[in-house]
Amino acid sequence: MRIVQVGVGKMGQHWLDVLTQSDQVELAGIVEPVPGLREAAAGKAGLDETTALDSLDGALGTLDFEAAVVVTPPPTHRPIAERLLRAGKHVLLEKPLATTIADARALVDIAGESGKTLMVAQNYRHFEAFATIRELVASGRIGPLRSVSIAFRREARTMFGEGDFRYSMPHVLLVDMSIHHFDMLRALTCANAARVYAQSWHVPDGVFAYDAAATALITMTDGTVVTYTGNWATHGTETSWNGEWEIVGERGRIGWGGGDWSAAEVEIQEWGAPPEPDAPRPITRSGQAGLLAAFVAAIASGTAPDTSAADNIHSLEIVFAAVESVESGRVVNLTSLEGVPAI
Repeated sequence: MRIVQVGVGKMGQHWLDVLTQSDQVELAGIVEPVPGLREAAAGKAGLDETTALDSLDGALGTLDFEAAVVVTPPPTHRPIAERLLRAGKHVLLEKPLATTIADARALVDIAGESGKTLMVAQNYRHFEAFATIRELVASGRIGPLRSVSIAFRREARTMFGEGDFRYSMPHVLLVDMSIHHFDMLRALTCANAARVYAQSWHVPDGVFAYDAAATALITMTDGTVVTYTGNWATHGTETSWNGEWEIVGERGRIGWGGGDWSAAEVEIQEWGAPPEPDAPRPITRSGQAGLLAAFVAAIASGTAPDTSAADNIHSLEIVFAAVESVESGRVVNLTSLEGVPAI
């Protein structure tokens, strides 16, 4: 399958590696309006000026491809994805799906009308540790879930480079990072959120213009109570990118912490027995490579991928509910999100 990558910035560089090293797809070209980024990416991928273009219209007019990976700032997601879908292309779109609920729902509808796959890049579902946790919960060893506690702390003040859009993004933690944790939460519980109460705060001594820390109390539709606290400008000890999780069920608990991905520390404890370590299971393709494999498989089979836009909109709704709760100071029921402003 021939793929075009739209956007080759910081995250786009990683996607470029994934696409050029894949044995499942062929990189047909790139689209990037910034000359320096475009030229560097073209050289890295072995592309020439006929396949490294400065506009999406140029790519649609001259390149032969079936699908696109879109790695651009959030406000551009709807127009770019819509243009590609209406041109008959499958789309793998970096999160968030859109910056308004109305745009997210419109994209789901457009994908349905076009008959093309629209998938959101929730790569955290495709790592060894989460696959292991998901399997343990699904096995029923700890029984029906009662509560989940998630703590996330990272120092991101210099991570993205001077002038990065995240440093001036309102609700940056919730919108750009917590979406991963909320999406894993939904996959883990097999439930959606029913209501959310959240607060956020500005972290002193940092470069984030808006609040880089937040906490949320989430009630899922199956009754599971979730406590979430995140900080993207921590002054203390960092967690992994996954965060630290405690998952409590009727018959036991699962602890998940330690390092990232395959280096994570997992333990399971049935009530009345001591905790037992459980090593993360190896998987064939992890991270973005796993996402790409799932995207290709969904297109080939004509079935919806695990993180289709139609599914992912429920993860995005938790973000919108948290943002609305922060701004209003009220508990937000997810059935009341239709008029929530853009994030």
